[in-house]
Amino acid sequence: MKKYDLLSRLNHWSVAIAFIGMLIAGLVLEYAELSKPNYFTLLTYHKAVGVILMISALWRVGYRMHQGFTVARPEIPKWQHKASQVVHYLLLVAVIILPVSGLAMATFSGFPTDVFGLFTTPSLDKSEAISSSLREIHKWSAYSLIVLIAVHVSAALKNHFINKDNTLVRMIKG
Repeated sequence: MKKYDLLSRLNHWSVAIAFIGMLIAGLVLEYAELSKPNYFTLLTYHKAVGVILMISALWRVGYRMHQGFTVARPEIPKWQHKASQVVHYLLLVAVIILPVSGLAMATFSGFPTDVFGLFTTPSLDKSEAISSSLREIHKWSAYSLIVLIAVHVSAALKNHFINKDNTLVRMIKG
């Protein structure tokens, strides 16, 4: 693939913005001292958006795998292209693991997830051991995704402002 088509760009930006919002909400749930009603309201929205985001992320990853990645530009060192590929694959893995682990955690917490009244995910009998393990996976996947996003954004900005190439422009304009 030589350039990003419109659907690839829409997939990228919509999932990126949604995940960043969800990461912020997750950090607020984890570290802010919210009142119980505010905590549970935010948690309810976080879970519902998470289910929708999981469906979007599965679509995004499937579409990306089908489309492939852009061809490396000849002026980029081989190590840099390889590093870029590794970060891209890890981002795709993280955007699947994060919502899947969140939904699984909710499922084994014994509470169904209401997705804005559209449907409700099933719940299983509460298992503290499984739910706790999934919570750790969810938490560390979120931290990993934050680092990967920082690396990804830094590389894009470096390419745009220092290397003065069209990497960022391709993801904005195609």
